Amino acid sequence: MAELTQLGARYLRAKRKLFDIYYSELNAPQREAVFTANGSLLVLAGAGSGKTTVLVKRIVFLVKYGNAYYSDYVPHNLNEEKVAQLERAALSAPKETIEQILPEFISAPCAPWQMLAITFTNKAANEIKSRLAAAMDDEESAKSIWAGTFHSVCMRILRSYGDRLGYAQGFAIYDANDTKGAISSVMKNLNIDERALPIKSVISEISKAKDNLFTPEDYELEFGIKDFRKKQIAKVYKAYQAHLKNSNALDFDDIIMQTVFLLRDHKDVREYYQNKFRYVSVDEFQDTNHAQFTLTAFLCGGHKNIMVVGDDDQSIYRFRGAVIENILGFDRKYKDTKVIKLEQNYRSTGVILDAANAIISKNQGRKGKNLWTDRKGGSNISLKLCEEQNSEARYIVDKISDLVASK
Repeated sequence: MAELTQLGARYLRAKRKLFDIYYSELNAPQREAVFTANGSLLVLAGAGSGKTTVLVKRIVFLVKYGNAYYSDYVPHNLNEEKVAQLERAALSAPKETIEQILPEFISAPCAPWQMLAITFTNKAANEIKSRLAAAMDDEESAKSIWAGTFHSVCMRILRSYGDRLGYAQGFAIYDANDTKGAISSVMKNLNIDERALPIKSVISEISKAKDNLFTPEDYELEFGIKDFRKKQIAKVYKAYQAHLKNSNALDFDDIIMQTVFLLRDHKDVREYYQNKFRYVSVDEFQDTNHAQFTLTAFLCGGHKNIMVVGDDDQSIYRFRGAVIENILGFDRKYKDTKVIKLEQNYRSTGVILDAANAIISKNQGRKGKNLWTDRKGGSNISLKLCEEQNSEARYIVDKISDLVASK
């Protein structure tokens, strides 16, 4: 038995060495993130550290190999000859040969349609989709992966189950002009003067309420008891939501909020998607708001395999409702979270990173990273003093244009 145990340990070391060699274009923390399959994973990715590469390669790895790297499974018929063969391959075999060996280590792979990847912008979503299409073995597998923005993912869910919320098939989505017109009409019906309560501020307040999953009743109870202005906004919000429902329409902020309500209030729908998605990956997690955080918590609630990627030092969207505590407190919300830091920068020179690290280190409430690069030296940083923000913007645009033109 002791001999078999030792043989098994050699087998596992050789297996992991083969994966490390095959994925050697990734640095060690990147490989660790790609190979980690089960549980919750927080990847703190500094600027230029290859986070999109890690996200895409991890998805492909889970589809092809599952938990192959960290699995402790040892074949019952393992023998010395087999282990020695793997050890020799780990010492000298080319990647092409290793690629042929790796499938024998497959452990609980994920079907493509059980994979969900969420990001913020259409550009980022299309980038992920194109990379997946290039990396997957066949086009259909890549297409069956759910990869999209928060809103596009929610729209797919609402198109299937919107009737549970009282929306008929073919419901409309209001754009900014539709919303402005509807709220203006509602305020006139309520005899609320737009000069006393500007439409722009009403729209902003309703949007923030939806980001925080406040219904009109919740909003009035939370803010409207002692604040007359917000009590008026609560009236507008309630009438506006009634207008949307009567028009079989949702606005942009409703898309996520109503999906959260759907998953919260309808157990069968919630369990369907929780069973469907074995793995949930979320990009730019530092920019999520309360509604988006709650949505991802629902979607990963079945298998509890969630990876979030983000950079607490690049959270700039608090004015849009982003909650930095979502990423700072992720490992407290999800117990036994593995935290991996991607600190090697592939984009900038050492001079730039030294300056950036010196500034960012002063930030309060951060997880802490120290970016570094193999690209030593670089041009010194110059300082340009501008009179105000517009002249600063013009200077930056002109400088970029000159540099591009000189290439």
